[in-house]
Amino acid sequence: MNTEPQNSRCCRGLSEPTPTAFLSEDLIVEIISWLRVKPLMKMKCVSKSFNSLICDPKFVKMHRKRSSRNTLSYLVSYKDDFKKVDEDTVVWSMTNLHNNNNLPAEDDYSFVPFSVGDLLKTPSMIPSLDDPYYCLIDKDCRKVVGSCNGLVCLLGSSEHQTWFRFWNPATRTISNKLGFLCNVKYRYKLTDWRFTFGYDNSTDTYKVVALLLGNHPRKTVVRVLNFGDNIWRCIPSFPAKPLQVAVSSQISRGFNGVHLNGTVNWLAFGRGRSDLFVIVSLDLSTETYKIFRVPQFSHEELNVIPRLCVLMNNLYLYHDVNKTDFVIWIMTKFGDDKSWTRNHLLSSHDVLGLNIKYDLFSCFNLYLNRGTMLFLQDDKAILADLLTGKPLKSIFNKKICWLSMNNYVETLVSTR
Repeated sequence: MNTEPQNSRCCRGLSEPTPTAFLSEDLIVEIISWLRVKPLMKMKCVSKSFNSLICDPKFVKMHRKRSSRNTLSYLVSYKDDFKKVDEDTVVWSMTNLHNNNNLPAEDDYSFVPFSVGDLLKTPSMIPSLDDPYYCLIDKDCRKVVGSCNGLVCLLGSSEHQTWFRFWNPATRTISNKLGFLCNVKYRYKLTDWRFTFGYDNSTDTYKVVALLLGNHPRKTVVRVLNFGDNIWRCIPSFPAKPLQVAVSSQISRGFNGVHLNGTVNWLAFGRGRSDLFVIVSLDLSTETYKIFRVPQFSHEELNVIPRLCVLMNNLYLYHDVNKTDFVIWIMTKFGDDKSWTRNHLLSSHDVLGLNIKYDLFSCFNLYLNRGTMLFLQDDKAILADLLTGKPLKSIFNKKICWLSMNNYVETLVSTR
């Protein structure tokens, strides 16, 4: 018979050591690799071992691949007339319409993160520009060239030269100025150059591609800047005229090159009526070109030049037809121009509330976010259902011009 007092048994139980929970290093790495950048940056301060782990290139690459599943967006926004919104990661680009050339003053551009999901839930919420950290002029830059793997390429310029800086907004790190281009050295006006940002998968190298329309009407001068060595190199010109260099600087943004799977792709003029438009694709690894045909459609039906974009890791082309329909094509197998498939045909721009002016260079932009399409044009943003094309929400502001939207994802990628 057990005569030990009950209180004595309880005290003895409390004094016994509890088993120590143990997680292997591999399991810890697996768990934290799914975290977002902000908590990981805090964890770096916990211990030297966490700091070493989170800074390790292998971990950075693992985290980048997992973060890429949550692709968001970026743009540049103008400083005034915004209301506060929850933080997170999609970036919009807007400009004030009151200036003479529809562009804001040089010091009015900012890079402001927020999510498309928040926009869909509360369309009246527009990002706050209160944080000076996101102001480009504070980084001595004027424009965003592009973003790959969470690294943002910024462009700055003075009267005699241009430069670039590579910036990771999530880790709050930025490179020194690099890639200087000077008027004297290249014998061209700096305003004639057009730039695109891309990533070479084979060498884990970030590159800036610079285009300039040469003396020959169908030759385009091409230079490439490697982020690693900070040296501009000439590569062979390609016998086509990308729309990005064929149009004025004020509207060239709508025809920027798009990055996909280690390539940069431009919509370009073809050689005749049978090939009025083609796609020029530059492989950033081999630095060689391929020419892709665009989908077969009647050029007589076009009132606006088609646009090229990358959505959900696929190459898309979209255009209007007869001022009544909106057509979206997808290249289902990248590199195979026979795989173009008409993905959507939306009847009537009026249903979407778009007001296309129907000159060839009218600007209307498209972005897909899971089940939602976002149409951006001038002072209006329309959110529509991906399957039906039915409008879900609309944002209208006379003081804002919605220019474009591009992919962005938060990562730990270094700017060094």
